Amino acid sequence: MSQQENTGIIFAISSAALWGVFPIAVNYGTKTISPVTFAAITTLIAALGCFFYALLKGKLQELKNRKTYSSLIMITLCIVIIPYTLFFIGASKTSGINSTLLLLPEIIFTLIFTHFIGEKTTLIKLVGAGCLFIGALFILFNGKLQFNFGDFLIILSTATYPIGNYYAKKALNLIFPATILFVRFLLGGIFMLLLAILFEPQTNIYNTLSDNWLLISLTGLILLGMCKILSYEALKRLDISKTISLLMIFPFFSLIILICFFKEIPSLFQWLGIAIMAIGIYFSINRTSTDPLLTKYAP
Repeated sequence: MSQQENTGIIFAISSAALWGVFPIAVNYGTKTISPVTFAAITTLIAALGCFFYALLKGKLQELKNRKTYSSLIMITLCIVIIPYTLFFIGASKTSGINSTLLLLPEIIFTLIFTHFIGEKTTLIKLVGAGCLFIGALFILFNGKLQFNFGDFLIILSTATYPIGNYYAKKALNLIFPATILFVRFLLGGIFMLLLAILFEPQTNIYNTLSDNWLLISLTGLILLGMCKILSYEALKRLDISKTISLLMIFPFFSLIILICFFKEIPSLFQWLGIAIMAIGIYFSINRTSTDPLLTKYAP
């Protein structure tokens, strides 16, 4: 396995560790903060963080390349505007466990979509992704689950991610990850801010910021900004399906957080899930990424 592949794996797992905190933070925040307002503010803060990072790296001039514009628009639409709006509204109507669990269908949507863009569906790929999906279900399901309309919205929020990741993979051939994320977060944040003003007029944005500045700042800069920079660094080095499979180990990290900070004791379901997920991680890590030249996102 190449050094590039190994580095991509490290980036993906690091991103998954941060993403494991994200649904818990969103679920906690939307108990006191209007969901679309929370989504808009944290996304704009993530944009600010990515702007300064790209500026320090001297990469902002890459935005002059007009070849990237169509990809940037599709990334913003399919990864920010549609899914974040659905997720934040859905998370406000369901539990923290459901908010985390119901992000997992992204693996299924990704396996279906990537088959048609040149990433061949192999047995090792199916075993790795399948074990990760089933293991995560055991960790989060824990013997009880109730569905409502909020849960449906969260599942729906994952359906457009594979399309957005395809365009992100194409854009990464031409532009720095943080620069892509700056545009993605800025345009998406502005859109959601307009939605918040329209549908949540009772929310005072200044008071929301002043009362919840720490949670909002950490969610925006770390759980969105830094987390997605790491995931794009992984996506740059790995194929789409391998990247997403590794990112989907985030429930393992969610469980660690619940154990360490909320004193939750793992059940038999969760221990079984950890064991199954370990098998999925093994197969996913040891599968070599598809050669980009064989795919539709080739440079």
